[in-house]
Amino acid sequence: MPTKDLFRHQPPSLKPTYLMKTILFAGGGTLGPVTPLLAVAERLREKNPAWRFAWVGTDGGPEQTLVEAVGIPFLSIPTAKLPRYFSAHLLRAPFDYVRARQAASRVIHAVSPSLVLSAGGFTAVPVVLEAAGRHLPCIAHQLDVATGLSNRMIAKHCRYVTTSFEYRIAPFGAHVVTYQIPTPTRFSLADLPSRDFACKYFGFDPARPVVLVMGGGTGAKTLNDAFHSIRGRLPDSTQILHLTGRGKSEGIISETPSYVVNEFLADDMLLAYAAADIVVSRAGVGAISELAALQKTTILVPIPQSPQEANAKALHGSVRVVLQDGTTFPSHLLSTLLELLQHHAERERLGQALHHAFPTDRGEVLAGLVESVLV
Repeated sequence: MPTKDLFRHQPPSLKPTYLMKTILFAGGGTLGPVTPLLAVAERLREKNPAWRFAWVGTDGGPEQTLVEAVGIPFLSIPTAKLPRYFSAHLLRAPFDYVRARQAASRVIHAVSPSLVLSAGGFTAVPVVLEAAGRHLPCIAHQLDVATGLSNRMIAKHCRYVTTSFEYRIAPFGAHVVTYQIPTPTRFSLADLPSRDFACKYFGFDPARPVVLVMGGGTGAKTLNDAFHSIRGRLPDSTQILHLTGRGKSEGIISETPSYVVNEFLADDMLLAYAAADIVVSRAGVGAISELAALQKTTILVPIPQSPQEANAKALHGSVRVVLQDGTTFPSHLLSTLLELLQHHAERERLGQALHHAFPTDRGEVLAGLVESVLV
């Protein structure tokens, strides 16, 4: 795609000047690496109205809707993941990577970025390596406690590497210096609408408790099924907003006004948080950062045998953690919900504890780091 076409939706009054910079954000497949970068994009746009922005993500991923909604041109490239176990995918991985690297080269040529910014995920790997090979500055943020393979592949090629968690041992080896910063999030407590307004928006009674259930940008079938199986055993006063993920709402319907089902929310997500007394969520840092910023009482259900388990463990004491361990999972989730529904003071304590345990900002620190490289 030619550059002049790529930026056709951005303000025509912003003609190229010596102040013009172009930031290329790289990340997708899930919303984990996306929502923090959107916060950084908003801060950079506020402070540097002459700058331009573009995004490279996955074809058909949940990120495209959010990115285009804020007016950032979106391009997609193939994802080349390296499987952890031997399979046919492992045999195809080298060919997938070549295709992804070729696509990344075309993106870099079309966008001509001044800097590439990523927050993990395999979508970013060919983009960062291609940019670094052309001597373009790159910055990567490590969201999870456990360092992902994708960031380990690119860390030494980045001008700066920042992290959400503090480490006693250098997470990428002694040769890569990292900086812990507040995790960028698109929301802050000051943005939160009133709970009464938010409840009425979804058709709920503000006098009754609301549970928000979400499995991340792509949803989580196991979590959906478990919650659907126990919801009838919750108190009759409980109201539920269930975000199933795109294409994962089959068999889950809004049978009553107290049980509202949506596959995905974009602009309405802040209202969902405002309505919720308890949030049941996966343990990706994108979701955790928003819940921490908004002081929400949280039950984390990490993906088994994934970096999310370490995230949840690191936040012990400020969240409830329910492990997805076979037949006991639904009953454990039910008992945890029942406990929190009955104890308002504990809900308040957990919300405040998470807010203090996991520092966030609206992207100011990372945006400032980007500016320090370019200005």
